[in-house]
Amino acid sequence: MMSSSAGKGFVAFCDEFGIVSQIVRNEYELVQDLAVGVSVTALFDEACHEKVLLFLDEIRTNGLAFDWELIGALKGGPITLHCAAVRVERQFFVIGANSRNSVMQIIEEMLELNIELTNHLQTLMKEMQSASQLQKDHNQSIYDQLTHVNNQLSAMQRELVKKNHELAKLNQQKNFFLGMVVHDLRSPLGTIASYSEFLLDQEQHHSPEDDRELVAIIKKSSEFMFSLINDLLDISKIESGNLNLDIKPILLEELISGSLENSRVLAAKKGINFKVVHGGNLPHTLFCDRPKIEQVLNNLLSNAVKFSHADSDVTLHLSTQENILVLCVDDNGTGLPEDILEQLFIPFSKATRLGTREEKGTGLGLSIVRSILEGHGGEIRAENISGGGARFVVTLPIGGKGCLCTE
Repeated sequence: MMSSSAGKGFVAFCDEFGIVSQIVRNEYELVQDLAVGVSVTALFDEACHEKVLLFLDEIRTNGLAFDWELIGALKGGPITLHCAAVRVERQFFVIGANSRNSVMQIIEEMLELNIELTNHLQTLMKEMQSASQLQKDHNQSIYDQLTHVNNQLSAMQRELVKKNHELAKLNQQKNFFLGMVVHDLRSPLGTIASYSEFLLDQEQHHSPEDDRELVAIIKKSSEFMFSLINDLLDISKIESGNLNLDIKPILLEELISGSLENSRVLAAKKGINFKVVHGGNLPHTLFCDRPKIEQVLNNLLSNAVKFSHADSDVTLHLSTQENILVLCVDDNGTGLPEDILEQLFIPFSKATRLGTREEKGTGLGLSIVRSILEGHGGEIRAENISGGGARFVVTLPIGGKGCLCTE
């Protein structure tokens, strides 16, 4: 028998699920009192629970387990416990102590006190002694394996914390989203309802000019709601990972001219003229999802019109840099406040502003633009132009993910 002091320890029986059924010895002041009916996992630090479950699983699989280092949850603070166990019929005989030698000494003491456990404990003792001999050659390997498992558990815990943080952020985003939808739809819906009621009221006298003005306001409110709903649907698809791109070859010139034509009516209302400036060696054919890239250009051009002063120019620059197509949209407005530059492309951010004629946007368009471009392997950034105005720079790879090719 070992003559050295055994130190503190605990000995208990539990069932196959880790529920304590009998306490043989307990010399620790645990955070969770060791009592019948308590789960063994509760005796250990919360970060170590997964490892405790693996410990119990080894007992179920192999009939015994030894040389497990588990973090005990003591009232005075966490402590590393050396744990061993053996299966006795349908019960687990579990030992925890402050050192491996202490575990061995407790087993020897139990051999003297309980004859019924003799065979089981002798088997456990023999296995532990055999393992002790092998440890001299393989100690580093065992340590590395335990470290690896511990690192995996730590990584899992960090990932869980990260996921919880992401869920909290998504929940906050959802609440903001609902509030934004209610706020942004209530005003135009109220306008439509009020003006429609006025138009239908036969007792009210109103001229054809009044009717046209009210119908124009109703149309404007309807268009805003339609735009908001489309943007919300796009954001929903993007956030759920359903941005499906149908990549096909299209003519770059047709893409640009079509997008400019789509924005000319809006530009004409403010007396704004489009200018196109391009360098040489532009790709003739562009492989992309045409509706999606048209959506990008329409958004950037309409924004440029919205934030440009009346009777000014919006300029579209086209050029290439090595294997990159560069497309710049310059407006002629007051520029971008520095405090919103970093938030422009974040969905549901507060980086929204009114146009030069109080035009209102949904605040989602640029985040949709960024996602579409990233899906094509491209990027977008915003910057202020010296002397006034803002510039949005779009880049698409030639022959890369966007597969831009020249003919």
